[in-house]
Amino acid sequence: MSQAKPPSAKELAEQRLQEEALRAAKSTLTPGQTKEQTKLIAKGIEKGIALYKQQQKAKARELDKARKKALKQRTQEPGLAEPEEPSLEYAAEYASAKPALWVAGAVFSVAALLHGLRYWLGWPVVIGGFEIPLPWSLAAAFVAAALAGWMFRAARD
Repeated sequence: MSQAKPPSAKELAEQRLQEEALRAAKSTLTPGQTKEQTKLIAKGIEKGIALYKQQQKAKARELDKARKKALKQRTQEPGLAEPEEPSLEYAAEYASAKPALWVAGAVFSVAALLHGLRYWLGWPVVIGGFEIPLPWSLAAAFVAAALAGWMFRAARD
């Protein structure tokens, strides 16, 4: 008995691309269109998507080469070096991190508010028989407020 080899990531991606192309072709069915015609349309869509992806990869490579060349020229000339501009990949990752930064800022704001209230109202906190001193809450409130400000500023920029 031979074991079936699991499909590679490339094969899975090609299969998903074929399924997506077939879905797109089926969504544009016209009355009287045969299954063979639909399959041909799906093949055309699949080739179009593959060509588009190939062109985008080529553009990305060219942009990266130009960026690296410009950076190399700037660093070879003393005194003219500028900080490196973030890549497109970095920009995409940062954009997806913005909601997390807003949430982190909100959590730190709530923590700062609670620590400040505890200090102001003198609420006792006992953990394992040890009473946490009130000045610790004041310090924690300032630290949490600073972290909240940092998170909000990072999310805004």
